[in-house]
Amino acid sequence: MIGETISHFKITEKLGQGGMGVVYRGIDLDLDRPVAIKVLPPESQQDEDSIARFLREAKTASKLQHPAITTIYEFGVKDNLRYLVMEYIEGKTLKEILKNGSLPIRQLLEITIQVADALSLADEKKIIHRDIKAENIMLTDRGQVKILDFGLAKMVEKTGPVAPDHFQTAGGVVMGTITHMSPEQALGAEVDSRTDIYSTGVVIFEMATGQLPFGGSSANVVLAKILNQPAPSPSDLNPEMPPSLEKLIRKCLEKNREQRYQSASNLLMDLRAIKHEVEQVREWSGTVVMPSAAKDRPSGVSVENLRELIPATPSPAPAAPPAGRVSPSGRGAAAAVLPVAPPIPQSGATQAMLAADTTAIRRALSKEPSRALRLSVLPAIYLLQALRKAIGWTAGVYSFACITLFALSLLATEQLRALAFVLPLLHRFLDPGLAVVGSFLPFPLIFQNADFLPVAVGLALYLAQLGVTGGLEKAEAALRRIVERKPPTAAAVFQIQQQHRLATPASASRMSLLREYAVAKRMLSEAQKEMAFLAVDVAGSTKMKLGEEKISIEHAFAEYKKFLERIFRECRVYKVAWTPDGVMTCFSSADDATTAGRKVITDLDFFNRDVHQLRTKFRVRAGVNIGVVLIPEDKPLEEISDHTIDVAGHLQKEAEVDTLWVSSEVHERLMDRSGFTRMDTQVDGHEVFAWRRPV
Repeated sequence: MIGETISHFKITEKLGQGGMGVVYRGIDLDLDRPVAIKVLPPESQQDEDSIARFLREAKTASKLQHPAITTIYEFGVKDNLRYLVMEYIEGKTLKEILKNGSLPIRQLLEITIQVADALSLADEKKIIHRDIKAENIMLTDRGQVKILDFGLAKMVEKTGPVAPDHFQTAGGVVMGTITHMSPEQALGAEVDSRTDIYSTGVVIFEMATGQLPFGGSSANVVLAKILNQPAPSPSDLNPEMPPSLEKLIRKCLEKNREQRYQSASNLLMDLRAIKHEVEQVREWSGTVVMPSAAKDRPSGVSVENLRELIPATPSPAPAAPPAGRVSPSGRGAAAAVLPVAPPIPQSGATQAMLAADTTAIRRALSKEPSRALRLSVLPAIYLLQALRKAIGWTAGVYSFACITLFALSLLATEQLRALAFVLPLLHRFLDPGLAVVGSFLPFPLIFQNADFLPVAVGLALYLAQLGVTGGLEKAEAALRRIVERKPPTAAAVFQIQQQHRLATPASASRMSLLREYAVAKRMLSEAQKEMAFLAVDVAGSTKMKLGEEKISIEHAFAEYKKFLERIFRECRVYKVAWTPDGVMTCFSSADDATTAGRKVITDLDFFNRDVHQLRTKFRVRAGVNIGVVLIPEDKPLEEISDHTIDVAGHLQKEAEVDTLWVSSEVHERLMDRSGFTRMDTQVDGHEVFAWRRPV
């Protein structure tokens, strides 16, 4: 077929062939862009299963507009040959990359976050991929993930999960990849979005360790391990793995789907939290930027005397320190760049003291409970939790039975005949307890031939269980605070170090200086942070409100606010400030802010179609900027004034409708730069890159 033209796509070369079709490279003659053309083989043109799978791949992928999902351009039939035209991707599959071994943790997280984000969109559209594996994940040269092969994907009906169908089995073998199948998929049972989460966990395990969690000499051996054996510990194969990532992998690979992540959105939130945790790990070396402000610092440390904390005498031939980053000036604030002290020769005693003091500093900074403490407290927590639930359920059932018995006693005899089988069971269950309680009462609780003893016992038991379970819950919370203690503030750490310094001999003065330097650096990192700001505003909001009823306008904008809040939560927003028709948000990274802006613009189609009822559609413009800003924890965003925030607002005002404008500083930090074009204009001296909603 090379050289032939299908529709307006010319076939140029054959890329490969598989069981579900032949893939060619082609050229879009109208737009002059490369495309991939998948053609169903002639021998499969009469096979209903193959045709159905081919159609399913086209329909499901076309419903998902996401940077990490291959874009479908066209589907059709020519000369009885069914073809599918899609985006041409230059890159390697994840399977090819993993031939060289496991991936670094940060790269692993970057890839998995893109996969989970795409699956969260599929989850929203009620689509299950059912064959997530390394072979079906491609990486472009710029690090963009692309999920391939939606041939096994399935739409979830409103009535429930996907039931087994004849497309899932061929010759008695469950379709899909054995090594990546969840237990329920391997058994041919109903599947849902949690099946994709299990397969994603297998891919994460493979990226982290370089091998699959379950392998074997035959498919039956692999299936037996999937169904019966726990997955090996990833940290045994990769000691550098963070405990939080290992916990995430174990949760994805739970055999009981009820114990896995219940949605890809929840998985995405934890992945972003782990990425943030990994990015916070910093060496205590490099150049530090010291602002002139001295607000909220503990006594004994100030910008003026921070220079005195650095040893002034260099060792012979010191290595050149790395270049420092200069903080962008905000409101005329001055900045001083302090290089790290060069290494100082130390005696054996001083080195021993250095190791001990470093351990003390890390303990003070982390406040992480010891393993022995956790092992002793966690069983008590689980015991209290089980006891609280047991008491709550038992007392609740007994109270409900008491009230039911009293209600049935008020019915007429004719009505009781229909419930003749219930009363004996209730009496057998309740009479022993009621008899014990009645023996302590000085008089019977009978009024107008109605026995109120069951009501009194039921209410008393219910109130008692509220008190008991409440006390157990408080005790459980107190124990949890012991094993989940939060890091102390910089001021508290400084006080701890000052106390430790008093107990340290004079010979360790250099170590004391280093500790104080580390505290000062930590305080500055807490005070000023590099944050990304996203501004979003409704375009033509005044025109939208003309001719509409006030209650309709209020309802539509309230739903719009909920729509934005959901997206911001998914992208881990830090602070939010609302205006009548717009919003300014703060994120910890440029990727999170840009992802939120893209998602707002693309998901508005769904919002306009299925949520609000105004005659005019919601259309927005957005802008993102990033910079080092003083962000007090207890201060709302609307009370914080900074040039970085102002630039984000100006970018939003200058942007076109359905367009996201980002500064060049944001663009440099983005992992996914696809879809951005450089603009000829500048905003407040910043170069601008624009991203427009896909048509």
